[in-house]
Amino acid sequence: MQKRKVYLAQMEYCYCRNCGKIRYSFDLETTEHGIRCSKCGGYDLEAPVWVDCPHRKVPVKCPRAGKGLMKGKYGYECEYRCRFLMP
Repeated sequence: MQKRKVYLAQMEYCYCRNCGKIRYSFDLETTEHGIRCSKCGGYDLEAPVWVDCPHRKVPVKCPRAGKGLMKGKYGYECEYRCRFLMP
């Protein structure tokens, strides 16, 4: 349980597959079964991964782990267009 609390404290955000939304560390909680979304209670979370975001034009920690990237006619595009870190 202690390891989960340390991991949760280090996690900035992730993607909840049940909600279909980006969840930040304050939206997550630790239980005896693992880390879960406090909004829907789901444990199906995706950790972010560094990818080259076609919208930001720089490497970012993508909450969908780059799963939305597709090669298009003019280069790579992301189908999610979340712009989650845009100022």
